[in-house]
Amino acid sequence: MRVQTFQPMRIALLTLLSVLLGACGSTETPKIDNSDYAIDTYSPGQYEIARAEERAKKFWLENAARYGNEPHYLAIDTTKLLEGEIVQDLWPKLINSAHTTSFFAGSLEEYPQVNIYCVMIFDTNTGKFVSNQGYAIVDFPRKGQVARFGHYVARFIGSGS
Repeated sequence: MRVQTFQPMRIALLTLLSVLLGACGSTETPKIDNSDYAIDTYSPGQYEIARAEERAKKFWLENAARYGNEPHYLAIDTTKLLEGEIVQDLWPKLINSAHTTSFFAGSLEEYPQVNIYCVMIFDTNTGKFVSNQGYAIVDFPRKGQVARFGHYVARFIGSGS
């Protein structure tokens, strides 16, 4: 009789554990941050483009099996914009962007010190950048995170190293 009273509890416990394990062990579908990290477009120099393309190719060669081909775009940090390249019309774009936390975390006295970076989009199917134009961003997504940059949804790989 005792075995029968524990049987329903045992079944309930096993069911609960299997549900929890199933939820934890689900396939690694990347959560996409669909808000746009780009605050503007930017065209880096040919030297920065060539260096970033080599880093993106190397990263993809080493990590293609880990990530698979979805999305097939990589976003790579290409260069930091110099103070003279930061134009005044960025202010309204900075205010309206969802990803400017690091900019507004500083004081107004630090405005000339603002760090704006160029991220370019690398197509893993062609092994080349989608264009010579990149996107100016202030805040980075986490490395490996899938996020939106302009018209592209791409996996952010940082500097590619």
